[in-house]
Amino acid sequence: MTDDLANTLRELGPGYREVADRLFAAREMPKSFRRLVFWGRPRWLAAASLAAVVGFAAIFAFSPSRCKSRAVAFGGEYGLALAMDDASIGEMIRTQNADGSWKNDFLTKRNAAALKGCEAADARIAYKKAMRNLRLRGVL
Repeated sequence: MTDDLANTLRELGPGYREVADRLFAAREMPKSFRRLVFWGRPRWLAAASLAAVVGFAAIFAFSPSRCKSRAVAFGGEYGLALAMDDASIGEMIRTQNADGSWKNDFLTKRNAAALKGCEAADARIAYKKAMRNLRLRGVL
C-alpha cells in the first residue's frame, strides 16, 4: 500500500481501511483459487468470445429459415407483410378469413396496409375486404 493511499484511508475512516485490507488480502489468493477466476485471464476470455461467435455463426448459418421464404424468417404470418414477394402476398390472401380479417386487429391492419399498393386483382379485393371489416368493427 502506498503512502498516499494510507493517508487517504486514514482521512476517510476505519470502515474504508477494512475494505482496503480485504481487497489486498484477496489479491494474495493462492494460485489454485486464481485459476478459478475466469474473467481475469485475457486468453480465456478471448477463447470464450471466439467460441460464442462461432456458435452463433453456426446457428444462424444453418438455420432452416434460409431455405424457406422471407416471411417465415420474419416470423410466420406476422412477417408476410414485411416480405412483400409474390409468395407472401398469395399466402396473405389465402389465410384471410371470409369476413376480411386475419387472426387479430393488428394483423388485419398490417396486412391491409401491405396489400394497399399491390396491383393484382385478388390483392385489391383482399384489401377492400380487410378495410370493410376494419370500418364495420370501428377499428379505423
